[in-house]
Amino acid sequence: MKTTLTAAAMALAALAASPATAQVNGATVKESAEPPFKLSKITQFDYPWKIAFLPDGRMLVTEKPGKLWIATQKGQKVQVKGVPKVEYEGQGGLLGVYLSPTFDKDRGVYLTYSEPGDGGSGLALARATLSEDETPELTNLNVIWREMPKGHGGQFGGAVAFSPDGKYLFLAVGERQRMTPAQDMDLALGKVLRLTLDGKAAPGNPFETREGAKTVPLIAPPRDTETAKNAPVVWRYTFPDKNPYPAEIWTLGHRNPYGLAFSPDGRLWGLEHGPRGGDELNLIEPGKNYGWPLVSYSTNYNGVPIPSPDTRSDLQKPVIYWTPVIAPSDLVFYRGTLFKDWNGSALAGGLGSMTLSRITFDGKGGATPAERWDVGFRVRDVEEAPDGSLWMIADDEPGGLYRAVPK
Repeated sequence: MKTTLTAAAMALAALAASPATAQVNGATVKESAEPPFKLSKITQFDYPWKIAFLPDGRMLVTEKPGKLWIATQKGQKVQVKGVPKVEYEGQGGLLGVYLSPTFDKDRGVYLTYSEPGDGGSGLALARATLSEDETPELTNLNVIWREMPKGHGGQFGGAVAFSPDGKYLFLAVGERQRMTPAQDMDLALGKVLRLTLDGKAAPGNPFETREGAKTVPLIAPPRDTETAKNAPVVWRYTFPDKNPYPAEIWTLGHRNPYGLAFSPDGRLWGLEHGPRGGDELNLIEPGKNYGWPLVSYSTNYNGVPIPSPDTRSDLQKPVIYWTPVIAPSDLVFYRGTLFKDWNGSALAGGLGSMTLSRITFDGKGGATPAERWDVGFRVRDVEEAPDGSLWMIADDEPGGLYRAVPK
């Protein structure tokens, strides 16, 4: 009799099987200027952020200033109407676009973006229907989750991954440069959440019975992790109903997670920014605390030290860290055959390093940095097309859309 594991069961099984491995500094991998692929610029966008492939090979592409496009692989573009208003400032704007697991039935699309509001902005997750009857348009748009309270600061996160069974949605939420909220169970900041497809807390979450505080504090972004400990409260927000966040939390202690993806064996992996050092690849396991801002393989931008993860056995260490940083963007697992021997590897874009990295996995919760190639631009996203080719976008104005095929 064939059985199908739920996402929660697979994650718990992975937790039980995870080995205690030594941490690896991915920055020790020698960078190559001669990648095994040929890059071709197809078209360009204004600060593009995310690619989502449609079943027919066309792409949805977001631009951070607030536009959504459908692009063909030959470079023709048409703008999609009905995009929600975004707060385009600093690291905020229109961020991710993702096809629903039920797209073939309902043409559902998810967007993540910085939503404007009183006192600043906050990460929002919306669901809509992609209509192409005459001109492309998002219809029936509904915000199904939002960060509260709103405020100032970057580092929104906004990465989404769907469980392999298609029933649940994982949402990575950044800590908005406020640091300490990543450890506060009453706030969504600095967490990976596990939600139903309509944005509610998923059953079986680690803290589903925990009651959240009715009123929560908001602090302004502090200078460093030490001053964050005593940062003054600038506002208090009271939920109109109950606080939903504790029941939604899957993991905590994250800084700015931009990459979130399930490997072929069902494990969930997350890629996030450190400050001055300490970018991380984490195996995301239910209920675990990944340490930010208590520990990091890094220092604050102003040089103030941060304790090493080696000092806290109660906190989860990254499987790979990068010091110096690569400033990672998206994470995608390659499942095609066009690039020989890459099936099952992950590919990670580098913003600051202007590189593409390949990571291999041992199937037991371990990972190894394998190769890193200089591509000459800030890689905001990398995705696999239905034919197995790779597509990358450059974080720039204008930023190119590139196709990569084997040499």
